Amino acid sequence: MSQTFDKKGRLKIPAREVKQEELIVSVALCPEGHNLITEKHKIKGYPGIELAFRRAGGEEGVVVLSPILGDREVLFLRGSVDEGEVVKFLCPVCDKDLPILSTCDYCGEGNIYVLFLDDYLSFNNAITFCSKRGCPNSSIRKSDRIITALGL
Repeated sequence: MSQTFDKKGRLKIPAREVKQEELIVSVALCPEGHNLITEKHKIKGYPGIELAFRRAGGEEGVVVLSPILGDREVLFLRGSVDEGEVVKFLCPVCDKDLPILSTCDYCGEGNIYVLFLDDYLSFNNAITFCSKRGCPNSSIRKSDRIITALGL
């Protein structure tokens, strides 16, 4: 296969170089405006994104996601999630469900959740990630461009 296509036959689109600071999430808001970035729990030296979750059986927990796009490191503060398990995400402050953008088109099982990057709470300025543990589908959407990487 040529360099134009990957092993699955998908077209490779060259990406411009992006500054590292653009790939670090520093604000992640729930629909009520609570910033879910936590200074208490850092991953690779950066404040993590703290989320509550609910498993299918009703067990609840709290997880901290890496704020670095593409880094799949997580820290469980309470509870656990098995590899391949799909969970529901909530705001750990107000306990409201986080918004779902769509079903994941990568794994086909999880939902794509949204956290907002500014006070306008716009889907055009947001981060997205799959609710299935181990699915690498995530992206940062900034106004008119989408910076995509796998594995938030």
